[in-house]
Amino acid sequence: MKIIVSGRGYPEKRNIIVNEQHTYLDFRYKNIWLYINKIRQKLARANKMFIFWPFRFLMPADTQIIHLFNEVAQTRQRWVATFETELPRVLPVPGVPKLANPELRKALKLVAAPQCVAIVAMSEAARQIQLKLLEAFPAEAAAIIPKMHKLHPPQPVLYNGPRRIADKKLIFTFVGNEFYRKGGAEVVLAFSELAEEGLINAESVEVNITGDLNNRYNFAHGNFQDDASFYREIEALLARHPLFTHAKSRPNSEMIALFKRAHVGLLPSWQDTYGFSVLEMQACGCPVISTNVRALPEINPDAAGWTIVCPLNEMFELTVTSVEEKLALRHLIVTQLKGHVRAILKDRDALLSRSANAVQRIETHHNPARFKESLDAIYALAR
Repeated sequence: MKIIVSGRGYPEKRNIIVNEQHTYLDFRYKNIWLYINKIRQKLARANKMFIFWPFRFLMPADTQIIHLFNEVAQTRQRWVATFETELPRVLPVPGVPKLANPELRKALKLVAAPQCVAIVAMSEAARQIQLKLLEAFPAEAAAIIPKMHKLHPPQPVLYNGPRRIADKKLIFTFVGNEFYRKGGAEVVLAFSELAEEGLINAESVEVNITGDLNNRYNFAHGNFQDDASFYREIEALLARHPLFTHAKSRPNSEMIALFKRAHVGLLPSWQDTYGFSVLEMQACGCPVISTNVRALPEINPDAAGWTIVCPLNEMFELTVTSVEEKLALRHLIVTQLKGHVRAILKDRDALLSRSANAVQRIETHHNPARFKESLDAIYALAR
């Protein structure tokens, strides 16, 4: 099958470019909207539009389908789109309510058009967010809802057999390039407090942290970002406690090796649309402690990991409307993270059972062969 894609980035590789029997044609630089957006943004300071409009004369006659990620298509060719939040993706306009944005309705008509044969939500959270959006557009909803599917990304199992704890030392691991958004600061605070309370030390616990400390902006905090003194505190704690090992980044092969060696993964994230690192850790037999934002409770259920339960808004995300609210949420995350770590230290059998269940859920819910079959069944709708 010949499939046109609009890029070969990480999302496409994880959700679209997955079948070696298909031919994928990258039309990123053959998308008219790529150039329209550059002109609009430079001359009119207008928002980027997430629309794919291919140069028709460049499209091979035997193209079977277009498969996009977070974009909608303006074309006569049949197309499919995978999305992580909602479709269409339209950036906010200051002073204009979201549902009153004319660009939203215009792009929504493309999704409702017969050329769109399917839209694929990456999670149940994304499916629910899409349904909520469509409540405001009943005419378009009637055409879109029947062609909506849910398909979690594929993930091969990377570890065989149950996790063993030969040594008394437990190894925890955190990875997040966007260190503060992914909850890296809360990891440092929680383990530092446990060490200062005398509950852990470098002989009993090792915490491997991978993340760029210079990536300080936290999208979830909005107008209430942390200040320089907070960042200095986190860096000082990292340097003070020998149980921490920090690296700005690691090659993927090194990260996978670390996941296979670690006993528990950490993702106390403030904001995440999915959580691919959770899948990779689980596939290595490393159960994860995560928050409950967006898709995380779907891919990290209690039987396979541990959940930090936070209050969520209608978008399944954290809401920060003041410094006080941010600090209260941070206290909640740190307190629950510490509680889970203490429980793991006391009951290692629970860790072992979750390790086995984590691998099993990857095999059951993210099997690459079944994912390919499901995607091909969606493509068949274009015939």
